[in-house]
Amino acid sequence: MNEYQPVIHRHDFSGACSPVNWEDCKSCAKDKGYKGPTWNTFSVGIFEWLPRVGGHGLKKGPVKVRVKGLCSAAEEVEREAKRICKQLDAGQYHGPKTITVKAGK
Repeated sequence: MNEYQPVIHRHDFSGACSPVNWEDCKSCAKDKGYKGPTWNTFSVGIFEWLPRVGGHGLKKGPVKVRVKGLCSAAEEVEREAKRICKQLDAGQYHGPKTITVKAGK
């Protein structure tokens, strides 16, 4: 998740088993004694925070954009996701629904 607290209609991203936060993942190979991720690629989904029915709290809306890439480019993937979140918040994103980040870009 991004560094700010959820705010209604703000965009954020999450990715189960992201290499940056894989230690927090409940279903990762670490539960089986491995010391790190065992996959080569991952993705994060960018969504909008929406009000829950009844007005108590917020929930994740559907994924609007998916950013994917190699685990070795995890910081670049998350940097791109943050950039797209800012554009979505400003109403200025008109790009594709899926973005693939190349390592070193």
